[in-house]
Order: sequence, then structure tokens, then C-alpha cells
Amino acid sequence: MKKIKAASWLVVLVSGLLLISTAPSFGGDNKSGESENSQSSEKSNSNSNELASTYGSKYWGNPSKEISNSKDQEDYDRGQAPIPGIEVAGSEVFSTFKGRQGAAAVIGGTGDLIDHGGQVLNEIHIYPIFWGAATATFTQGYKDAINNFFTSIQCGAGTPTTVCTGHSDLVKQYFRTSALKNTSPIIKYVRSFSDTTAPPSSSPSTASIAAEAAKVVKANNLSLDPLGFYIIFTNNYPSRVNFCAWHSAGSYKATTKSVAQWFTVAYMPFVGNTAGCSAGYIPGVGSNFKNGQAVHSVINVTTHELYETMTDSLLNNRYAWYDSAGYENGDKCAWSFPSTINGYLVQSEYSNFTHDCPNLTSN
Repeated sequence: MKKIKAASWLVVLVSGLLLISTAPSFGGDNKSGESENSQSSEKSNSNSNELASTYGSKYWGNPSKEISNSKDQEDYDRGQAPIPGIEVAGSEVFSTFKGRQGAAAVIGGTGDLIDHGGQVLNEIHIYPIFWGAATATFTQGYKDAINNFFTSIQCGAGTPTTVCTGHSDLVKQYFRTSALKNTSPIIKYVRSFSDTTAPPSSSPSTASIAAEAAKVVKANNLSLDPLGFYIIFTNNYPSRVNFCAWHSAGSYKATTKSVAQWFTVAYMPFVGNTAGCSAGYIPGVGSNFKNGQAVHSVINVTTHELYETMTDSLLNNRYAWYDSAGYENGDKCAWSFPSTINGYLVQSEYSNFTHDCPNLTSN
């Protein structure tokens, strides 16, 4: 997502200590710390063993305007109540399609991607989280199609396909050692989770999505995976949402003495037939959707977020690869330059090697 800089980023801080109830609660606030996007500060009651209490809708917020870009999300996050135990980075928002300015596809941003030193992920573990009750459109078939896609694109050491191709192979050029640049990354689908409670009805804060990931993992008596990419798919397209998805990173710590565990996260509202998020804008798709418009469109958005997360993880509040205009690798090729992955025609990703958005078609 294109980065829109501000004088200071959102900060999510632990500002209070609540006793644990039936389920963990999590949180965020905004005060600048040691870096441009730093988010850390903490007060606690040492008599309590948990920073987390019952996580609920009181943390979701209700933005006063539509959220259309990263700056909007930042401003919104800054005003939200803290969720104890959660710290988050900035969010990179994938805006809706604005329409083409001419017949020819144009690469977004300015020039090649630049390395800003943040963490890149040569290994990533995928955990879809389906949030919301079943509906006429948020069906088991929809979830199965997403899980099957992630199963099919697994590659690298320890997976059924040891050599990555296409989109998954391109990202290795952004790794920082010659060994990693010449070795397939590792992309693993681990498992999915389901949370049938109602998701936010308005555009959610970054902290509330990170908190949902932590809540679901803890509810299953598991620990957060430091290589985990927790992708929250909801059954709705909430009010005040004027985007297709975003990615970020968050951390969770159970107590004031715990070590914060960072992880990557993405928010995927149900784009369904939303005009501005349709995969039909990808040249060659039109109305020829694989598994229907809702599935094909969310797969296109998901690939955008996956490969941006690998090249600009935002872990520990640090950016990695983006160009001088703030565009990440997916932003530069968004809605144009088609490539096929597992039978889905989706957007390409930017290559510094070829200085364009190559055809990355793979199985």
C-alpha cells in the first residue's frame, strides 16, 4: 500500500491493567516513541497476572469518516482506546480501484523499490482466520476455496513443492544475503481458525484486528507464531470502509513481564461484489471469475497483501522495501499487469531486476 507519511505514526500502548475474565482482551493507543512509527508505552498493576481482560466491541471504534488510505487509518487508530497487551505498527491500506487514466497500464509510484532496513520474511506461515457467522455468501465453500488456494501455493523447503515459481519466486530478490537471494522462500499454510462472533460493523482499528488474531490463537491454547501471517477474513464489508484490505504487524504480551511476540496480520473484509475491489479490473478477467467474483476478488487482494508482507513486514514498526513515492511491490502493479497463480488471474508484483511488472504465471 502506498505510504502516506505524517509527523508521527500511531502508537499503541499498554495503558492499564485489567484482570482476566473469560477470554483475553487486547489493545492499542498512539504516542510516538523511538522511531517515526514507534508505538510503545506502558503502565500496569503488578498485582495482576494478565494484561488481557475480556476482549470485546468496546475496542472497535467507529470512524467519523471513510477510511480510504493509510493516513486515514493512522488518524483513526490514534484516537482509539488502548487494548492492554497489544502494540501495532502502521497499516498499509490497499485502496479501491480508481479507474484507468488511459488504455495502457502504468506502473505506479516512482522508480525501483528502496530498502529501508525493516524485516523481510524469507519464510512465512499462513493462518487464515474466518471471523463471523455463516451467511448466504460467507459460506464453507468460500472458506474452502481460500484454504485450498493457500494449500496450493505452498513452496520451499519442507513443503510438497520445494522450488517456488512465479510470484513466490520473485520476492527472493528483496532478501539481503546472496544465499537467500538464490534460495526459494518458504511459504507454508499451517491451518485456519474460525470465530463465529460478529466482527466490527464499522471499519476496525489496526489494534482490534491484531487483538482478534491473538484472541483466537489463545482460545485454541496455542502460541503466536513469530513467522505467522494471520489473515482476518470477515463476513462483512463494514461501514466507513473504502478500501479492499490492509496489512500490518502487531505484538502481544500476556503480562508486563512477558516478552512481546510480534507477528504479521492482514484485514480482509468481504469484498464480494464491491465494485472497487473486483478482480474483473485485472486485464483478461472481465466476468471470467474462478470460483465466482467474491472468491476471485479476495484471492487477488490476498496475493497483493501476502507478497507485500514478505517484502515489507512492518515487524517491530520498521519498514523494508518501498519506492520513493511510498509504493510497495504490490502497489506498483495493482489492478494491472496480469499473471496467473493456481488458475487465478491476478495482478503481478514489481521486480527491481526488470524494472517492471513481469508476467509471473505459475501453476
